[in-house]
Amino acid sequence: MIDHDQLLDHLSIGATVIDRDLRVVLWNRWMREHSTFSPAEVKGRKLQEIFPELQKKGLIKKAREVFKKGKPVFFSNKVHQHMFPFHSARSYLEEELTPMEQTVIISPLKDGDGDTEHVLLSIFDVSDWITNQNELLRSKAELELLSQTDDLTQIANRRNILDRLSEELVVHKRKKRPMSVALIDIDHFKEINDTYGHQCGDMILHDLAQFITGLLRDYDTLGRYGGEEFLLILPETNGEQAFRICDRIRQAAQDKTHVYNGQQFQAMLSIGVATMKEGETPSPEKLFKEADRCLYIAKKTGRNRTEVKDQ
Repeated sequence: MIDHDQLLDHLSIGATVIDRDLRVVLWNRWMREHSTFSPAEVKGRKLQEIFPELQKKGLIKKAREVFKKGKPVFFSNKVHQHMFPFHSARSYLEEELTPMEQTVIISPLKDGDGDTEHVLLSIFDVSDWITNQNELLRSKAELELLSQTDDLTQIANRRNILDRLSEELVVHKRKKRPMSVALIDIDHFKEINDTYGHQCGDMILHDLAQFITGLLRDYDTLGRYGGEEFLLILPETNGEQAFRICDRIRQAAQDKTHVYNGQQFQAMLSIGVATMKEGETPSPEKLFKEADRCLYIAKKTGRNRTEVKDQ
């Protein structure tokens, strides 16, 4: 003969049986350990008297519905957090107790005639599962960020900035507002590497990327296109505005002093800007090609210049 009380005591979930008056008939070991109430203290008492908060959380109402309709009810931790005032099992091993994330099922227990005379409440501690899920989500977000970020400069990498350009072109087409992009190149970068070493060059790339980012508007985006070139996206910005923004960046970079191994020097920028007027929808390749052409002109006509050409 199976001892059902003993069987329920071996379960690693909370299990309590209540009658039609919502009085406790059975209270397993898990419930005793997490509620600190012994079976003797709760048997015969109404569930809402033991846990008054269950009334506000809707569990008592749903329990009555299970008796009436004979169908189970499920409470998800996402919608009904911390249904019972229990603490997670893991938190007992830590310095601070934390509320238990729970899933609760109310199941009808029918007699031979099919009537629901008792219901079983099953309480599952899903705290560890929720913690693991959150850690996985954080890890996924961190990996996505890493996959979109240039290791050296800590700004958008080539793939990310080109994706952003495609997205901004869609917005530009929908809103019918101007938009500009700029290619920024560090002048004489090879000479910096040859004179001071590649570690110095890496420092310049990182410092200028962060410096330029600090000069931008919240909705502008800077990315490393490759080598010593950066791609700057300027949404809702016409040619005149783009020139002012980019030339201010150029002048600020010119005035910035870099120090490496006790030596001071400046790093100049050449910038090529391409602009689309309202209603124009060139491809990213065409827009980039125009910015590259303007950058070539800036380089050819003396460097440390900003060159802009409206489409």
